[in-house]
Amino acid sequence: MAEQLPAPATQATPTTEATPQTSVDQVRKSQRQRQLVLGGAIVLVVLILAVLIGGSYAAYQNPDGARTTRDIAIIVLAALSIVIGVLMILLLYQMTLLTLMMRDEIKPLLESINETMNTVRGTAVFMSDNVVRPTINVASMFAGVRRIFESLAGIRSSVQPKQRKE
Repeated sequence: MAEQLPAPATQATPTTEATPQTSVDQVRKSQRQRQLVLGGAIVLVVLILAVLIGGSYAAYQNPDGARTTRDIAIIVLAALSIVIGVLMILLLYQMTLLTLMMRDEIKPLLESINETMNTVRGTAVFMSDNVVRPTINVASMFAGVRRIFESLAGIRSSVQPKQRKE
């Protein structure tokens, strides 16, 4: 029982001081990642533009340059096809992991929630049948008896009017 008690208040809790620093570090890390992605995209665009400009210049200078540009384009397309194939395999792997996670983790969680809901439903029905209905019946019976006595008292007062004190 003593293991479940919270730590004494005299100990310093580093969580209050570490939380703002952690969030600042996460924001900085996120900003660095965005800067790296943006820088990579810029480098890629510049590289593609350089290849296009160089290829069109080579094609303009001589016909052999056009063949060379064509060959380079075919090689680039083949490389992109390989990259896309690898990315599709990675996507398939991630989908498999997601499916396994849903089967192994989320399905038991949903079954537990369903069991809890059935327990709550059963408790509500039990309380309604064994507590609420008898209480309502007793209260209505007392209300009826009280109304009967009020009616009888009203009849008696009309038969024998109250005498005034003079």
